[in-house]
Amino acid sequence: MDEKSRRVVYLFGAGASHGCVKAVGSDRGILMKDLGPDLVSAVHELVKDEYGSRRELVALVNEVVNEETDYEHLITFLDQSASAIHRAFAGNLRDIFERVLKQKLDDINKELGRAPTGLYEALLDIYEVPGVDEVLAGILTINYDEYIEQAIQSFQDRFVDFGIDVRGGGRKGNPIRLLKLHGSFGWEDAWPIVASGANKLCWIPPGIQKAKDRYPFNALWGLAREMLDCDVLRVVGCRLSPNDWDLISLLFSTRLTNAEGRTYSVELIGSPGHARDLALRYPYLNIRSVLELDEIGPQLVCELIGGKPRSYDSLPEDEQETVLQKADTVSNWFRLWLKQMAEWINRRYGSVDTPTGRLRKLLEE
Repeated sequence: MDEKSRRVVYLFGAGASHGCVKAVGSDRGILMKDLGPDLVSAVHELVKDEYGSRRELVALVNEVVNEETDYEHLITFLDQSASAIHRAFAGNLRDIFERVLKQKLDDINKELGRAPTGLYEALLDIYEVPGVDEVLAGILTINYDEYIEQAIQSFQDRFVDFGIDVRGGGRKGNPIRLLKLHGSFGWEDAWPIVASGANKLCWIPPGIQKAKDRYPFNALWGLAREMLDCDVLRVVGCRLSPNDWDLISLLFSTRLTNAEGRTYSVELIGSPGHARDLALRYPYLNIRSVLELDEIGPQLVCELIGGKPRSYDSLPEDEQETVLQKADTVSNWFRLWLKQMAEWINRRYGSVDTPTGRLRKLLEE
């Protein structure tokens, strides 16, 4: 890497790990919509068993708890109640979410025989291709699963630098900094933090307001500001919904208030239609969709509507809408983007060969 190499940071949301699961053909999923049926069932069972005498909670659950309920909203509203019973119920809902998601992750590992880390491994392998003019400046994630750190640890010459003291991990090789902004299902809430099958988790549970004023979260969010002194932020599988307001605030402040005037671009690796909606909702983030990326956008347009490769911006409005409609049929944008990047790297640098061959394996699938 030379001084002109772009410093790239990745931000992973649940959709990235979900894409990893789907890439290996599993019918299971870990998005909120996949957790919904089990969450609803568990909440109704809890009220029946422990809160049957609380008519207001019975009525609340019967009226508003269904598979379309915004679980984070519900927890936040109950947590802000003046009633101790309601706040305790919010705690129960957090426990249910933890149990349901953990069970989903366990079921996936049992089904597949291992954690589905292939897409993460292929992404990391990009930075093993000789001559690639990007440097991996770090990774941010709001996920609780351990897929990305397991992917890093699968490279013999790499280890995870969590930015804080997490005991129990290997420390040999070159570090990749991974900041888990909401904590981890693999962290024991102890001092120092221990990487283990945690009984008491060190995590920020679901909710609109993410309590990050205590260690290690105050340290992690501070380190995230430093990491975002970069050239490109690639957002993978993170919808940047209003529930992620603290995260959006972080992106706004690091993009536009850098004292040296350094402003990074934001590339949304996901649905172009959703990217367009976010660009309208948050114009100050200057979000670019996969269709607008110089490396892969023209080729994607070609593959979606035919013809020769050409830029999305050059299309007439009716053809742009056709491209967006076709793009809505893509089920795994993480995998598609990775394959397109592998093809582009192969064209530009003449090879995708690395010591492990993981990027080439994805390219040839």
